[in-house]
Amino acid sequence: MAKTKTSKRRKKSGTKSLKAYVPFTSKELKDHSLVAETLLECIKTGDLGAFRDVLVSHLMTANKSKLAKKAGIGRRTLYDLLDPKKEFNPELSTVSAVIRALAA
Repeated sequence: MAKTKTSKRRKKSGTKSLKAYVPFTSKELKDHSLVAETLLECIKTGDLGAFRDVLVSHLMTANKSKLAKKAGIGRRTLYDLLDPKKEFNPELSTVSAVIRALAA
């Protein structure tokens, strides 16, 4: 079998495809009690879209590992809530655990 010729030149990395990280910061979204209050209000009005928007925005600013441990749910569950490709249909136990962890 013949040897294949390999290029000695290094290829440039795809730095153009990398995106700059812009931290998502907001004082209101970091306030756990305000977020919990807003989530409860969304449940009262039956607005699932607003509930998801507030929850996702808060999870973007929060430490997901600490919140998952405090809520007693898996970290992967929180990441599943963030995933826009997946259907947003959390169980009641998941929602209550997250709200309880935020209110504590």
